Amino acid sequence: MLTVVSARGAPDRPCWRRGAVLAVASVVGSLLPGASPVRADQTVYYDEAGDAPHIALIGDSTLTGVRWYDDYGDLERFNFVLSAESCRRTIETSCISREGYRSANVLDAMRSLDGDLGEVLVVMSGYNDPSNSIDEAIAAVVDEARDQGIGHVVWLSLRTSGDVDYSDPQEQSNTNTFREYNEQLYAAAAASSDDYLQVADWATSSTGAEGWFESDGVHLTRRGVDMVTTYLAGIVDRVLAGEDVTPAVPPWTVLAPGAEGSAVTEVQDALLAAGVDLAGGVDGVYGDSTMAAVADYQRRDGSLPVTGAVDVATARALGVIEDPDAVTPTTTAVATSTSAAPTTVAAPATSVAPATGSGRPGRLVALVAAATAVAAVAIAVVARRRQVVRQRAARRWARVHPATSPRRSVADLRRAGELPPAPARRDEIYDHEREQIPADEWVTAEVPVSG
Repeated sequence: MLTVVSARGAPDRPCWRRGAVLAVASVVGSLLPGASPVRADQTVYYDEAGDAPHIALIGDSTLTGVRWYDDYGDLERFNFVLSAESCRRTIETSCISREGYRSANVLDAMRSLDGDLGEVLVVMSGYNDPSNSIDEAIAAVVDEARDQGIGHVVWLSLRTSGDVDYSDPQEQSNTNTFREYNEQLYAAAAASSDDYLQVADWATSSTGAEGWFESDGVHLTRRGVDMVTTYLAGIVDRVLAGEDVTPAVPPWTVLAPGAEGSAVTEVQDALLAAGVDLAGGVDGVYGDSTMAAVADYQRRDGSLPVTGAVDVATARALGVIEDPDAVTPTTTAVATSTSAAPTTVAAPATSVAPATGSGRPGRLVALVAAATAVAAVAIAVVARRRQVVRQRAARRWARVHPATSPRRSVADLRRAGELPPAPARRDEIYDHEREQIPADEWVTAEVPVSG
């Protein structure tokens, strides 16, 4: 039986009390004329897989598409509990979701489900987290899982490819935060000597996947739901079989203008060490000067594509990858459409071959090749900036007209009486500092789900 339990309760409430309260709420709700369930955290329970292992999946809106589309695919080979909520944060107070309420964060969701999380906990979260709490968030989730006796924690890496243009409603996160989150995840997994925390490389596995994501590059389409459920089931199978799914070496993420962080700093240090002039020095920000310096280095090398972006080959040449032979390259992509099925084109790969012969013909060939490469980079940068402007405008519209599902908006739910009236001030919808609803006002109900 597959059910969605809508419940807001104290995180430490015992399981038997939760069940009793749900039963009472269900009976009372059925006796009240015209009663409809109050929307709250939507936890999905599935127990029709017989003797198959019990697992748990907890995530933010990047996983919630599975619930919104009511499509669990290969996950139904397991008995599972799924708690996925829009605007969820890992350990900090969540922001107001697309469904009109503030969900429990990942840590509190784990505590409320103590005893139900099974043998493997899959976490797909981090897209709404500020950078200053990443290490604390990872450690808190892992510690709680150990305390509950869960066998393994598998955390999906966050997407950082060129088609990603998402930040949380307070704009505390972006692709730089996601890149930093991945670095911290891989570091924490490496420090876990018993393979307790493992990283499933969703970022690389989904690179270049057409039609899997909405225009922001992180939220799932219907096709993406099919892909992620198949991917997750396969990952869980491998973990239960005793395999460590964490890549031996963290995959290299292509660096391009807009990137920030320690990886950029390493590249800038390597450029200076190679004798390349870097205007502004080492600042950890991949700006125009860094792009020009990278292109200069690639041009001097003669065997690298002159793109101004640090791909795997350039990172290998600069010496910023420890074990380049084990690195799986990711595709640098520039989105060309804001549709639900983003189309991507590969980054320019025009290289400057060493001029053959000597004299004016050789120099002319080199100049033409260099000019072509610079023009290609400029075109790619302009296209990317235009696409970012369009996506930001779409994101602003979405904040004012948030969709609660692929088909129903918050306005639809309010008209149907399933959500309370809109707040007096529209800007309060995503105010994460607003006081949460007192525990004694929370309501529970059980709602059967078809399929």
